[in-house]
Amino acid sequence: MTSVEAKIETTTHTEPLKALPLGAIVVAHASVDIQTSALPILLPQLLLALDLNYALAAGIVSANAVMIAIAQPLFGLLGDRRQLRWLAPVGVLVCGAGLALVPVAGLGLHSYALVIAAVILSGLGSAAFHPEALAGVRQVSGGRHSTGSSIFFFFGNLGFALGPILAGALLDTGGLPAITLLGAIPIFTGALLLSQQRAYRRPHTDGTSGVTKRRAAVGLVVYLMLLIIVRQTISSGLTTFIPLYFHERFGSEAAATAGLISVLSLASTIGTLFSGAVADRLGRRAVMAGSMVVVLGALLTFINTSGPLQVAALAVAGAALSAPWTLSVVMVQDAMPGQPGLASGLTLGTAYSGISLAVYALGLVADRFGLALTMTVLIWLPALAAVLALGLPNRKPQVVAEPAG
Repeated sequence: MTSVEAKIETTTHTEPLKALPLGAIVVAHASVDIQTSALPILLPQLLLALDLNYALAAGIVSANAVMIAIAQPLFGLLGDRRQLRWLAPVGVLVCGAGLALVPVAGLGLHSYALVIAAVILSGLGSAAFHPEALAGVRQVSGGRHSTGSSIFFFFGNLGFALGPILAGALLDTGGLPAITLLGAIPIFTGALLLSQQRAYRRPHTDGTSGVTKRRAAVGLVVYLMLLIIVRQTISSGLTTFIPLYFHERFGSEAAATAGLISVLSLASTIGTLFSGAVADRLGRRAVMAGSMVVVLGALLTFINTSGPLQVAALAVAGAALSAPWTLSVVMVQDAMPGQPGLASGLTLGTAYSGISLAVYALGLVADRFGLALTMTVLIWLPALAAVLALGLPNRKPQVVAEPAG
């Protein structure tokens, strides 16, 4: 380790967590994810206003999601190379502006193409914000990276939960034009983020590249991405197939299955909040592997019971499923020293492409073999995730100077 890197490492672990800069980032994160989660609530009115079919309506959300998935790693790489701290506050503002333009494009200009352009703009802002914001969280968390990141993701989940509620209230009171007010929220959170920009300055390494042994680092990142995809496939698969399974097998009404999904989502938010602090005390591998064992037991209970016990088991599964998410992001960042933005972009953007393909594959299984087998696969996937987690290092990888020449 060079003297410069040793200084950086010592500073990182002795500085305390900076509450105000961290607060600015996490509030901005909530405001960005409010915009993203509000978008699907606009679809019924856009469908009527523009006379769309279901495929075109779904394309509005897809355009936003594709932009986020593709652009996040690119913005992360750009931020790492150019130290562009302004990407986070500008991303917040662009995300809000994109959503605010959707009613203008849909009602005022009556143009589907412009609606697509507006949601792509919003996705571009979200993609610019997330990698640089997570890099900022790492800078202001002192040595408590897992704790800072868990707070960051908790507020993001909170934003996702609030988005549909706020959008629905605005649509009920003022129709589609009122959504422009939702897009105004990032003006305030972006300004707060700008006021704290000095705190997010990344350490200067004087051109010294701190890396883990290159092959080991690449292997660890690939391994972590695989684990992320397996674990998040469980979460996305449950959200997708629980309503279908309970409707087919028990004739459950939409309200009942929606309640189960709400329990899963709310519990996931809570699990994200506390996972970082627990990992800082017990170790990352213990939390990541142990949480998957808890998920397996909870899902087996969920599928074989009914009533309050079934709901409680699903809540436990949701909380345990989300616990390793923060740790995965931090571990990818640790394996890519000097590239926290790219690391964040890979985990937040690229991994979701794999997750989408995995859920689609589960749909093919359901079509071919039935929903019962699909649910069985989802219930036992945590066992695979637990085994994979046992292969992870428990500590941050050691940073060494890259050989000259």
